[in-house]
Amino acid sequence: MGSYATIDAMVTRFGREDLVEITDTEVPYTGEINESKLQAAIVSANSEVDAYLAKQMNVPTVLGSPFVQMMACDVARYHVALGNARVSERDEKRYDLAVKNLKAVNDGKIGIGASTNEVNAAPSINLAQMTSGRPSVFGNGLY
Repeated sequence: MGSYATIDAMVTRFGREDLVEITDTEVPYTGEINESKLQAAIVSANSEVDAYLAKQMNVPTVLGSPFVQMMACDVARYHVALGNARVSERDEKRYDLAVKNLKAVNDGKIGIGASTNEVNAAPSINLAQMTSGRPSVFGNGLY
């Protein structure tokens, strides 16, 4: 299973205050992110992303994709809201768009963008190779 969304990624995407608001929902309120609630939603979201992308995706490439991480964070936020039985219209729209995009990636309709973990590789191109002289009959270049 991939780990696309993380607590750090969620804080970066939504902000600490927003995550406190949606996770610190039980009395006594602590004013802190309820990490166990958030982590449970992240595990569910990452499993859901795995299910959508399982058909054709290479996990190391997907793990480095900011696009997939963004979609996973939106799915995780939806799962937190769903657990609170308070899904906002904004959360639902983000979730629906994330699922739509993940399905499109799996179907090959859109790409995931460049991985932040990948080394820039030379593009693969197919060009004709020109040689001079007579071609080798035996494939070893001797005759």
